[in-house]
Amino acid sequence: MAGIAHLSVGLAAKPAAPRIPVGILILAAYGIDIVFLGFMAAGLEHFPKEGVVVSAPWSHGLFMAVIWSVVAGVIANLITKDQRTAVIIGLLFFSHWLVDFISHPMTAIFPGAPGLKVFFHDSPEVGLGLYRTQLGANLFEYGTLAVGLGIYIFTLIRLRRKKKLATEE
Repeated sequence: MAGIAHLSVGLAAKPAAPRIPVGILILAAYGIDIVFLGFMAAGLEHFPKEGVVVSAPWSHGLFMAVIWSVVAGVIANLITKDQRTAVIIGLLFFSHWLVDFISHPMTAIFPGAPGLKVFFHDSPEVGLGLYRTQLGANLFEYGTLAVGLGIYIFTLIRLRRKKKLATEE
């Protein structure tokens, strides 16, 4: 269940990025988790399990989230040569940290889960802790999904109408 809010942000970004495929928007919103998988494969970060506190500072720390967001924006700019696309991709990458900041610590899902590191291992942990309760987690996840999906659907309808009007002229 944890992570639907990232999907929601990717969907909700469609009005700001009508030319970017929705799959790319969603991947960018999950970008920090993709970075986490790379660090997990390298053995530097680990998936939470009972009795093991996982903070993931190399992928999910505030400082590194800013770095990954800038890197993603630069890569998007190199590929597309479009600064607007680059900014949107960078912001979607950083949106992942913002959603996690709202949700962490996620003790209702991962008992003993920490907040998000500001820098690295010995730095302070931050987070609003909305996922300290299952109710908070469910309301946020499914509420953002409803909003994100609604925005995406209305954007598709608007874009199709606009396209139809352009072809009728």
